[in-house]
Amino acid sequence: MQALQSQSFLSSDSTAMDELQDFLRRRRQSAGPADDFHQIEQELHRLFVLAEREALGQELARFDRDVPRIEINGERYNRVLRCETTYTSAAGPVRVERSLYRHPSGGRALCPLELQAGIIEGAWTPLAAKQASWAVAHLTPQESEELFAMLGNMAPSKSTLDRLPKALHARWEAHRVAFERTWREAEGVPPEAVSIGVSLDGVMVPMKDGERQGKREQAKAQGKAPSGPAGYQEVGCGTISYSDRTGERLVTRRMARMPEPTKATLKRQLTAEVMGALSQRPDLHVVKLADGTTDNWTYLRDT
Repeated sequence: MQALQSQSFLSSDSTAMDELQDFLRRRRQSAGPADDFHQIEQELHRLFVLAEREALGQELARFDRDVPRIEINGERYNRVLRCETTYTSAAGPVRVERSLYRHPSGGRALCPLELQAGIIEGAWTPLAAKQASWAVAHLTPQESEELFAMLGNMAPSKSTLDRLPKALHARWEAHRVAFERTWREAEGVPPEAVSIGVSLDGVMVPMKDGERQGKREQAKAQGKAPSGPAGYQEVGCGTISYSDRTGERLVTRRMARMPEPTKATLKRQLTAEVMGALSQRPDLHVVKLADGTTDNWTYLRDT
């Protein structure tokens, strides 16, 4: 069997795309399989990723503006800096030269490239931010870092992955009501729906700053046996479900909020969802679902 020849015979100024094409050409000319398919798979992935980064960098550069001044919403901005920076794409780091502009009255500098390409938090391409957000929604930042390292595309650190959802959360919360209204109107009510189910509940989760040990020591000092989920708080969760006339569930829309007294914000979200649905379809039959917790039923009864 033939061994993998991974070295390149191209000049030092060759591009990633050149290296990929050279590798593929040499593999096509090979008389048989390589000794190590795992090595082939790794090398192919590495070269394709490098070529993807190169292509993404070229596309991002198209959004740049290399002029002394620009106009945004009728206001003029002057160029204050032109330099290279690195963005995190779904394929990994992409280095791009871009210009920054600032209003004559001062304030934060703006980057036309970032505004037009939809760069998230000044660092992430849209797809990369979407993938990273999904990962940390299902895994810890540490586990997400390990996952991305194994995949071999982008490789954000756990601290970077920890910061991203917090930054997105702050921006979402600032305009949450308007965002949710837009999302609700876009989703609409399934035409086949005859009923809407409203459910409210909570789940106890361990909190990073839950002061678990302190609460247990306080219980001991008061002569009480430490028991129960010390350091835990209730995360509120709710659902809106639409069903057809046979009882088949058509759509379920889930929402949750981190611990908050009486789940106040979550209740407002549920109310807005139900009222929005009934404004479109006042004929819907409302079904309320919960366990025996008094607070849940107080809300469901009075809403």
